[in-house]
Amino acid sequence: MGQLIEVDHLLLGDVAVFDTDRSLSGMEGETYRSAEAAGQADTFPARLAAALFEVTPSLTSVYVFSNTISVRRFGGWTDDLLAAMSDTIRHSLAFYGDDS
Repeated sequence: MGQLIEVDHLLLGDVAVFDTDRSLSGMEGETYRSAEAAGQADTFPARLAAALFEVTPSLTSVYVFSNTISVRRFGGWTDDLLAAMSDTIRHSLAFYGDDS
């Protein structure tokens, strides 16, 4: 159940900007600088940030605002890492109910 999100990305130095086909936050953006900080909040942007930190702990910040996610990582980006981040975002609204 749930819907997959369409995701495009753009690199701006150490920042990867992911653009989606739907809004993921309210009118105010949310920034997280660690998985621990993201784990302390109970919002969709916080859960998404925590999932992105799980992909690679080398992230230094995740900012979610409306339909955009900006992710900073020092040391550059590889195609595989960008694909893994995109997949995490793409599947973040997909879920499966229990069969009971």
